[in-house]
Amino acid sequence: MTTSSNQCFVWKWLRGHSEPVVAGRLTIDESGQHFTYGQSYLKRPDAEPIYSHELPLSAGTMQPVQGMSIFSCLRDAAPDAWGRRAIISRLMSKSYDAEFNEMTYLMHSASDRFGSLDFQESATEYVGRSTDAATLEELYLVSEIVAQGKKIPLDLDKALMHCTSLGGARPKAMITAGEVKYIAKFSSQNDTYEVVYSEYVAMKLAKLAGLNVAEVVLKKALGKDVLLVKRFDRELIGGIWCRRSMVSGLTVLGLDEAWASEASYVDLVNVMKQYCIAFASDSQELFARMVFNVLIGNTDDHARNYAFFVEGDKISLSPAYDICPQNRSGGEANHGMKLFDNSNLSLLSLCLRAAPSFNIKAEKAEEIIRSQINTIIQEFESVCNEVDVPEVTRKLLFKCVILNDYIFNEMEHLKPQYDR
Repeated sequence: MTTSSNQCFVWKWLRGHSEPVVAGRLTIDESGQHFTYGQSYLKRPDAEPIYSHELPLSAGTMQPVQGMSIFSCLRDAAPDAWGRRAIISRLMSKSYDAEFNEMTYLMHSASDRFGSLDFQESATEYVGRSTDAATLEELYLVSEIVAQGKKIPLDLDKALMHCTSLGGARPKAMITAGEVKYIAKFSSQNDTYEVVYSEYVAMKLAKLAGLNVAEVVLKKALGKDVLLVKRFDRELIGGIWCRRSMVSGLTVLGLDEAWASEASYVDLVNVMKQYCIAFASDSQELFARMVFNVLIGNTDDHARNYAFFVEGDKISLSPAYDICPQNRSGGEANHGMKLFDNSNLSLLSLCLRAAPSFNIKAEKAEEIIRSQINTIIQEFESVCNEVDVPEVTRKLLFKCVILNDYIFNEMEHLKPQYDR
């Protein structure tokens, strides 16, 4: 059975399974989105809700909760800015003449997407998209062509498919290297600083500071730097790839895209308190990440850059990803999420004021901050040396972005004394 242009079937990988099953039907029309679980899925003894706080296991047609224009847990599996740009480029190269809408992006993006869902025309036959391998060189080349707005050559069409299901605004693609799956992140012609190097350094420093972060590797493709970030939503079990169910921090907060700027760390930890399997450890980890983002200058810490594993009706914080110092010319900077009391200013004082919400005492909070500062100072040069970060980039990062003087306002006793 195939769909009309306004509906598709949502397929899901259940825990520990290597093949998906059809979970339900998504319809999009002028009145909005509608989802219905399949009767056969509801009868399965191992049936799992896609996300119980938004799509609980129940019969009948559901609509997004009040205040939401879309099902956020399904939106998490859809492509974001870069993926949509790649889809437009791919389809326009084939003289696609239909309307570009949400269903277009769901149905023309690669199947190896974030989490455990995929979208198909059929309710009975699953056909994966983008199963062909591509080299780093092919992926980098096609990302350059998309960025330049040029037509995609036929011999790179399969490589382009690997770019179509990903989030974020920067060029990236999926790649499998033996027994590991990665997200490959490329530099862009519009970069005003070494973004790939900067993210590598930040992710490595985060790991050394004790944060739970995704593994990263720096590679070369066509003479350009490529950052490989190990995927944590995939597990190789008995030689077969299985998928883990995921949702974004925005979905956990229950916020529509239009209200993403209202997201706050304190609100997020309050929701985590209700639903996290291991709240004590996850809340401390979230606080440590908030502090590290301030110290490292990662102001792009919006709610979509946090993810959670879905464990039945519960959730758990995933490893960190997308930690990258953001270039700034002065001191004051604003974070993607509010740190405390409706303020997103990049200040350690706000982190300390927020600490009680994470069940962290002031003394412990200062201990976390001091420990991270010491790690950054002690390890910055050695991490840069691992991959030969250019001296200009090091000078741009250290004290201009990383440990910028502004973040210590009202917290001068935490400001380190060092010579570089």
